Amino acid sequence: MAMALAASLSLFLGLGFTGALADDVLTPEAIAAFEQRLEGARVAQAGIAERVACFEAQDTAMVAQRDADQLRLGTLVAHKKALEGELVQRRDEYDGFLREYNEAHGLVSQLAADLDDLRRYKAAKDEALRRCKQSWALFGFMCDFSMEIAKLIGQIHDNDDQIARAEQRMTNAVAGMQKANERYEQSQTLLSQAVSDAVQTTDQINVAEASISRLKAALAILRPEALQNVELLGQFSGALRDAGRVDTADGRARTARLVRMLAGKIDGVQEKASTLQERAGKVLTPQQLSACFK
Repeated sequence: MAMALAASLSLFLGLGFTGALADDVLTPEAIAAFEQRLEGARVAQAGIAERVACFEAQDTAMVAQRDADQLRLGTLVAHKKALEGELVQRRDEYDGFLREYNEAHGLVSQLAADLDDLRRYKAAKDEALRRCKQSWALFGFMCDFSMEIAKLIGQIHDNDDQIARAEQRMTNAVAGMQKANERYEQSQTLLSQAVSDAVQTTDQINVAEASISRLKAALAILRPEALQNVELLGQFSGALRDAGRVDTADGRARTARLVRMLAGKIDGVQEKASTLQERAGKVLTPQQLSACFK
């Protein structure tokens, strides 16, 4: 009785084990179905890889643009400093001509006052000579102021010459001030443009930095997923190859269980592909997103 029970139990366990193995073994049709699922996952992974490459290209382009803008900004800042120095020189140049004008103007005013005094003095001498000659009649030769009057005439001529030279200095100073002012205004215009360009370039750099940050955040989401998918697809592909090659019952059963376990994860690849756009869209601008998710 005991031997019969043991034999029956052994047969039952053997049949159960064989049945379990039969359930786990993959048929060629099942393997073909899994291979189709693998192909679908590969297509989904290729889409993810394409997005990764697209965002990497955007990132590379933005980094290059930012670096170029930073170099340009450095040039603009140096140019701005040079123009600021030019403005100081132009102002000093203008102030120098202004001092020259003021000095010449003051000299002309003084010389003009002296000239008026000389002319009044000469007029007084001329009148004194006339009265003297009128009073002395035949002895008019005694009223000889010719030397003094000649000296006054010489002083008047000399004063006129000095005034003419001073007035020329004023004219030259005015012309110099005008040119200096024109050069100052030109430098001021160039400086204003350089400041505007520097502000615009700084804004462009800030925009590029923000774009780079967003792209790196998106790549931080996509890259690990893409890498995990590559590893998973490799494991699933290898498991399917093993499923068609193993020739032992337990090996086929073990491989079948691995294939079915990985198949569940493989299906997740396609699900991830549809959710990655949503996740990336949370950190990217609509323009950045649409450029890679078309």
